[in-house]
Amino acid sequence: MYKMNNKTGTKIRKKTRLGLPIGLSFATLFCIGLYVLTFNNDLHWLDSPGPINVGHEKLLCDECHQQAEGTLRQQLQANAQYLAGKRKSGTEIGHRKVANETCLHCHDRPKDRHPVYRFFEPRYAKARLEIQPQYCNSCHREHTGKRVTMEIGSCKVCHNKLKIKKDPLDVSHQQLIKEKRWSTCLGCHDFHGNHKLKLSESLNVIYSEQQIKNYFNEAPSPYGKEKYYKAIKGKRYGNL
Repeated sequence: MYKMNNKTGTKIRKKTRLGLPIGLSFATLFCIGLYVLTFNNDLHWLDSPGPINVGHEKLLCDECHQQAEGTLRQQLQANAQYLAGKRKSGTEIGHRKVANETCLHCHDRPKDRHPVYRFFEPRYAKARLEIQPQYCNSCHREHTGKRVTMEIGSCKVCHNKLKIKKDPLDVSHQQLIKEKRWSTCLGCHDFHGNHKLKLSESLNVIYSEQQIKNYFNEAPSPYGKEKYYKAIKGKRYGNL
């Protein structure tokens, strides 16, 4: 829209206020589109990473965060085709999601008492809904500066009906469950069973709840230094 300048007779474009809302609309649509295209991914680049967890201080970023297959253009196109019904599945954007396989590359143990794959069994459906024990990062969420991020009393989700014949404890497991003393579980038991230790038969000599909490954060293990298996060290090469 134009108007005449009274002095010079030249046409002057009338200022419009439509530019800003139009620009904001396009920006909003772009962000929504990008979110939709990446909705099935772990958008780690939107996070503000915290301190590396205990034991991972010397790891390089790309040892856990590996590049996803294809270029960014190919990844966006693949997700667009998936949304349009031309592909059976979407794909990851930027970097691969850090999955169980990433952790198990260094931490896989043949005699793990609580291997993550076990929790995919039908009998653990309730546990999967409540605490998701089938994923490593449910207990060991990275960038928190801690060793374990799961609550101490989470044993109750699976063991609230536990019964042991010839119980060796001076206070039976059944009684502890009845009294809801779930903080005592890890006072005797190493969750993954990787520490070489002798189980106590008396509640008077188990590790305290505070010792376990300190261990979950960054204190040395109360279970001792002797282990059956040690984590693999060194840079990882190749894809999982």
